Amino acid sequence: MSIRIAPIPPLLFVNLKTLYQQRAERLKTLATENNPFASYLNFAAEIAQAQQKAWYDNPLEMELDELLGHSQQEIRVPLDCKTLHRTQHWQNILHALMAELLPTVPEHVKPALENLAKNSEQELEEMASALLNSEFSKVSADQAVFVWAALSVYWAQMASLIPGKARAGYGEHRQFCPICGSMPVASVVQIGTHQGLRYLHCNLCESEWHVVRIKCSNCEQSRDLSYWSLESEQSAIKAESCGDCGSYLKILYQEKDPNIDAVADDLASLILDAKMEEEGFARSSLNPFLFPNE
Repeated sequence: MSIRIAPIPPLLFVNLKTLYQQRAERLKTLATENNPFASYLNFAAEIAQAQQKAWYDNPLEMELDELLGHSQQEIRVPLDCKTLHRTQHWQNILHALMAELLPTVPEHVKPALENLAKNSEQELEEMASALLNSEFSKVSADQAVFVWAALSVYWAQMASLIPGKARAGYGEHRQFCPICGSMPVASVVQIGTHQGLRYLHCNLCESEWHVVRIKCSNCEQSRDLSYWSLESEQSAIKAESCGDCGSYLKILYQEKDPNIDAVADDLASLILDAKMEEEGFARSSLNPFLFPNE
């Protein structure tokens, strides 16, 4: 009798029909659990709900070959966020987001939206390019969150065209998304079909890619890893730090909490980030609701 070992899928694609609504619900749940960042979590939930509506109202009608413009075999990162030509579609999503959010956001947030709406198409493109190239100082943090929210819906829509039509191997630079080249927001240890496997969740296109556990997701070393949590060893959220490169990435365990969302739970656990900074570690990820000021 022979034993067949099922191959590990290198990529997982999210279900956009439920992603943003479930994220909004998760953010609201986390905001009610005596979280000191409750007001911001509720604000992020409003953005996620607006993303759901913008995604539904602005479908991307494009074939994959038309999108890429050349052979799949020639592309290492098919939707490279730094080089891919953006269409007007992402700005349509941005304007839909702003129209949806302006009547509901807190009063102190409205000036940022109103000022963002005054930008020309060219200025918006320049802001998008700056963010996608990690030049965060060029875009104010209060406007960056809205621009990125629109870009993320756009890239997620493009990524949704890929399953079954393109293949992705492991390759090099596994600390970056193999679909769009952006950074992860956190890693998730799965349950169900992919029980026990760790996947990094992209902060832009929402795709997930497999990276083995007990290995630094940033430099791939394994000799000096430590795991930190604010609660017990059974915590659903931990930070995996690497003494070799001095970075850390949160690791979320679905077996501890099946409702975990990489973006929402990372944002709700900022106290753990503060602890890691005190210990001298730098974050190797970026949350789409939290951009650096410089």
